[in-house]
Amino acid sequence: MARSLLLSLLVRQHLVLKEKFRARYPHPWLVWEAGAWNVPETGRQNIASTQLPVSDLRDCLPAGDALCFELVAVGDSSATLPLGRASHNAFVINDATVSRDHLVLSTGPYGQWMVEAVPKSSPVKLDGVELEPGKPTPLMPGARLELGDVRLTFHDPTGFYSRLDRLAASLSQAAAARAG
Repeated sequence: MARSLLLSLLVRQHLVLKEKFRARYPHPWLVWEAGAWNVPETGRQNIASTQLPVSDLRDCLPAGDALCFELVAVGDSSATLPLGRASHNAFVINDATVSRDHLVLSTGPYGQWMVEAVPKSSPVKLDGVELEPGKPTPLMPGARLELGDVRLTFHDPTGFYSRLDRLAASLSQAAAARAG
């Protein structure tokens, strides 16, 4: 399994670590935008539908939070990261509108991230255009993927840091308004 973190946690780390954050997280990210999702409970990896977080965690999760998947190619070799509902995928999207094996993310020439719809999966749209299964397509910064009801946004490191900067500024302004 690849690493995934809540966007709210990354914003807080970004505020605390400042420039060290970039050294810790130098990779591109795929962000599962806000929605009704949760981390599956032990032994329940392949639930038929998306569930709200369990009641003891519901109060801890910020409203409108997002789940961020770190895209890491090991060393200089290419990476292949499958995404789908089944537990054997690197990224598990626990949603009934997502196929068990939906798409594959991989690195292409010069480290460019590519997306490829898996044959016989539900359609995948990239910036509103349906992908042809089996045909790798480059991911550009800010690209939006649609898999059923799930929305994912691809960020290169610079774009991801910019998103964190904007969220951190909003968080700081809100804290200042409450204090003052």
